[in-house]
Amino acid sequence: MIRVGLSQQALTVARMPRFGVGSVGAVEQLACLQVAIASTDPTEPWRAAVERLAQWLADHKDQRFAVQVVLSGRFVRWQLLPWRIELSGRAELTAYAALRFRETYGKAVQGWNILPAALAPGCTAPAAAVDSTLVQALTQVCEAQGAQLQELTPYFSSAFDAWHSRLKGKAAWFGTVEADTFTLGLLQGGQWTALQTQRLSGDWRAPLPALMAQIALACDLPEGVVPLFLAGDMAAPAAQSTLPFTWLAPLQVAERAAPGLRLALGR
Repeated sequence: MIRVGLSQQALTVARMPRFGVGSVGAVEQLACLQVAIASTDPTEPWRAAVERLAQWLADHKDQRFAVQVVLSGRFVRWQLLPWRIELSGRAELTAYAALRFRETYGKAVQGWNILPAALAPGCTAPAAAVDSTLVQALTQVCEAQGAQLQELTPYFSSAFDAWHSRLKGKAAWFGTVEADTFTLGLLQGGQWTALQTQRLSGDWRAPLPALMAQIALACDLPEGVVPLFLAGDMAAPAAQSTLPFTWLAPLQVAERAAPGLRLALGR
């Protein structure tokens, strides 16, 4: 199995060993490849990374891999789905998510794959949308090289699943920082009340206070200190007295492409 981190700037491939019978413990990183990507097509910013993945699989064509892909926030759009008691089954949930996306983005939704998380009773749930052409390209690349595309997971979901136990208290901010994208969510009472992605053209710390203030106002966030937790695929940034945060750095490079909250294909 390989875990692939796919972004506009880089392709990260972590090859994971198979466990022996009865073996336990953490997965060991056997090999990791990180390759810089130069993407020039603004309509398909993922194309260069997908082509590089095709090359990597071709170079290892004597092996058959199950492929789990973690997508940069640059390639993902989000909606929060309020609880609807009348929904039953994944088909209805997907249709509900598509309707919510259509209300925001219009006809563009027709070209997207909608990946909703399960709705817990009484709680909002995140739904992700990914370009169908990206999903098709990944599927075709894997099939052409005898590999199987097993799972597609947004990086925000992966990071949150890995670190959610650290988010203690009644309210918390959680965000993921990437080279060109910042995704920020607000948890209140154990459920999401806001989730937004913002493109970056410079230091992520510049637009963050305004984004937090905008979300806090829209969500009627009570006054007081709400802890901010951040994760990223980079070295821990310097602390700021004006905007304190807890940095959740990966322990090793392979964790940048670790599977998390599963918004999986075919579910």
